[in-house]
Amino acid sequence: MNVLVTGGAGYLGSVLVPQLVAKGHRVSVLDNFLYGTGSLDEVAGKIKVFDGDIRNMTTVVKAMADADVVIHLASIVGDQAGDLDRKTTIEINYLATKNIAELCELYGKKLIFASTCSVYGDSQEKMMREDETHVFVPLSLYGETKLRSENAIKAFDVDYAVFRMGTLFGLSPRMRFDLVINLFIAKSLNAEKLTVFGGQQYRPFIHLADAARAFVMGIEDGWKGTFNVSWKNYRLVDVATELKEKLGAEVEISTDIVDKRNYFVDTGKVRSLGFESEKDINFAVDQLRSFGHIRDYRNQRFSNFGSIFGDKEKQRKIYTLGPLGERL
Repeated sequence: MNVLVTGGAGYLGSVLVPQLVAKGHRVSVLDNFLYGTGSLDEVAGKIKVFDGDIRNMTTVVKAMADADVVIHLASIVGDQAGDLDRKTTIEINYLATKNIAELCELYGKKLIFASTCSVYGDSQEKMMREDETHVFVPLSLYGETKLRSENAIKAFDVDYAVFRMGTLFGLSPRMRFDLVINLFIAKSLNAEKLTVFGGQQYRPFIHLADAARAFVMGIEDGWKGTFNVSWKNYRLVDVATELKEKLGAEVEISTDIVDKRNYFVDTGKVRSLGFESEKDINFAVDQLRSFGHIRDYRNQRFSNFGSIFGDKEKQRKIYTLGPLGERL
């Protein structure tokens, strides 16, 4: 199958693309390589690469020309990164997604969209299922743009699947330590204290390799509709406690609640299609033990927010030049 992956050089994409190649799919990647090009070295020469901005519809049309399926991952990911420039976040996360959905309708392409369980906002009183009919109130612009994108996709006559992803963790060629489990593991391996703010908030989590496998199954098995894609609902304090037991980490509980997101999700729908998570926190710990830069986890290149906030050239590329930057 011919598969286009937007954002294929990112944290999830750089794990997903090799899985697709290994399964025999012909893969193209559309990415602006904001975080560098090295994350796809494993599949160099085996994929077709389009270096461009998803806001440039000429570039998108060219990239999807031969695709049977478009896996749309590209976005500004995370609450902090999304708040850096609201206009640009809306352009990339929502408007570009709406345009891609319309192009998929026009050219008859299947679309699989990476959304987030953050669309549920503060929904701690009930297990959240995909068919909930009440109005969701995301607590961040990132979650809001993902929810708006879901609704835009559903307004088109397009063969789609929406994956509401749990919070990712695990090792990637484009590594991130601005994700709570990865951050807690890095701190534990460096014998640093884990500070948990509040701690009673629930979040769904899923290992990166399992998340990528869900996308592979989604295209191969023809999944349709909206799916919660997650492994386990954890309270943040329980994540820290598990690492305390495994690695001897010191845990401090703060009454300050910095992030009010609190939700747990039902994954019965995706499991009914044969998907089961295989990787857990212990697996991620073993992965990150071997990561050569574990002591350097604070480096801004391992954070979406830090990478953009601390790099004027990155800001110029996405905020000032935008899609025009491809021609300058």
